[in-house]
Amino acid sequence: MMDKTGVQEWARELVEANPGSLHEPDNFPAHLGQVYDIAEEIVRNVRSNYPNIPLDVEEIALAAGLHDIGRPLQKDQVFHELRGARLIVQEGFERGVADSMEDVYRIAQMVVPHGSTFAYWNDHGCAEKRKEFEPLDPCLLLPRSWQEAIVAYADMASFGNGRIEVKDRLQKTLQRYEEDTTYEDSVIARVMRADFDRQMILTERVEALEQGKLSEQDIIRYGFL
Repeated sequence: MMDKTGVQEWARELVEANPGSLHEPDNFPAHLGQVYDIAEEIVRNVRSNYPNIPLDVEEIALAAGLHDIGRPLQKDQVFHELRGARLIVQEGFERGVADSMEDVYRIAQMVVPHGSTFAYWNDHGCAEKRKEFEPLDPCLLLPRSWQEAIVAYADMASFGNGRIEVKDRLQKTLQRYEEDTTYEDSVIARVMRADFDRQMILTERVEALEQGKLSEQDIIRYGFL
C-alpha cells in the first residue's frame, strides 16, 4: 500500500506535469501529507476508544492523503474530487496505491465525497461541468460511512501548519461569504450556504467518535466501507 511519501511524490509529478493549475503548487504535497497525518491521528484515537472498530489506519490515512490528488489536473477546481477518484481508479493499481483493484476502488470512493461535492453537483451553475462525469449516482457524492466522514473531516481540519477547530473554520468561512457582497451570487457562496449544516453535523459526528462519546448503536448506524 502506498505511504505518505508515495502520495507526495505522485503529487509533485502531477504538479510538474500540469504547470499553472494550482495557485500555490509548492504547498500542495505538504497539504496532502498534513491531511494524511490528521486522518491517521483520528483513526488511532478512535481505535484507542473502540478497539474492535473495523477501521484500517493505513488505508484511511492513504485515502485522506490522496483526497486532493485531482487538483493539479485542471485549473478549474470544481469536481476535483471526482477527477482525483477517477485518476486513482485508472492509475492506482500500477502505482501501488493498493494490492488489488477492489482496494483501489474503495480508496477512490473515500476521496469522492470530501468537501462539498454533492452541493456543487446540485448547483445550477455547475450543470455543464457535471457532464464530464455523467452518468453518476448522486448518493456516492455524500459521505456514507465512517471512512468517508473521517477523510472529509481531516481535510477540513487541516490549515496552515497543523490541525484547527473545524467548527470555527466553517463559521468564519460562511461569515466571510455572507458579509462580502462580491460573493453574493457566486457558485462557491451558494454551495457554502447550502452545505453548511451538513458539514457541521459531520464535524460533530466525527469529533464525538474520536472522543469516545458514541454508543455502539451510534457507531453501527453509519457503517463501514
